[in-house]
Amino acid sequence: MVQMEIDRQIIPYMKISPTNIWKEFIFQGHLFAAGAIGVVYMSSILCNIPIGLDFIVAIYMMFYAIYFYDYIQGANEDRITNPERSDYINNQNKNNDFIFPLYAAILAMGSIYILWSDIMNMVIGFAILVLGVLYHSYFKKLTKFIPAFKNIYVATVWALLVFVLLNYYSYPVTNTAILISFFIFLKVLSIQILFDIRDIEGDKKKGLLTLPIFIGGKYSIVLNLLNVLNFFTIAIFAYGIFTNIIPAISIMILVIFFYEFSYINQIRKEKSVTEHYMMAACEPILWALLIQSGNLCVNLLQTSSNLL
Repeated sequence: MVQMEIDRQIIPYMKISPTNIWKEFIFQGHLFAAGAIGVVYMSSILCNIPIGLDFIVAIYMMFYAIYFYDYIQGANEDRITNPERSDYINNQNKNNDFIFPLYAAILAMGSIYILWSDIMNMVIGFAILVLGVLYHSYFKKLTKFIPAFKNIYVATVWALLVFVLLNYYSYPVTNTAILISFFIFLKVLSIQILFDIRDIEGDKKKGLLTLPIFIGGKYSIVLNLLNVLNFFTIAIFAYGIFTNIIPAISIMILVIFFYEFSYINQIRKEKSVTEHYMMAACEPILWALLIQSGNLCVNLLQTSSNLL
């Protein structure tokens, strides 16, 4: 009987298939954890900070735990707006399959701070974790009284990653870091507002004053505002390039303007956010890839010029 119980707990983890791996990546917080890595990696390149595996893993585990916990807490509420994720979370949660990976992530994060950093960085890291975990149970509800509060809150947590990076490696706050943080805040704010279009029915039932609900559910107006915000965000980044606040390799990020404009335009035509949810969710990963590609191009040109 003991062996049967052990087998019952182990077998779910052994059912490995492309579909199950994809669902775990999307529905268990890995996607946004990877996005957080994209943010800190992009910031490290632009701020010229060598980044180590210890910090990358700590940030990954931090955001994995935040989003994983949020999905578990909101599984029943998501039946209206995201039934596939809701069903997946509830089915997995029947056997408490989520307890181990959640606590393992927090333990791994704490171990990294103990072994490779210091108490101050640990306090900051766990403060971010607590802010993320309290989002669903407390801070999200403040949107009932303060319009778009949850969007501003989430965007702020993501923007703070730049300063977490600076503090971890004992670098001073610079204009470059401030501009990058502002860029991240505006872009994540835009992504969160887009998600609210998909979640409008569920948010109405919870009495949340998200931007789409606040303006009467008029999708076209929300999408126009997102296009304006997209242009404004890219204009800020372009200003940083031309004033040498951020490196010239940042010009690659301008691709994001056309990328976001494209999927917003498709949402306008199809009147559906669900199909383009992934394009928005993957943006932070794309930021890092674009900046890295620009960095590689510059290094290649420098190497070629030295050989000539």
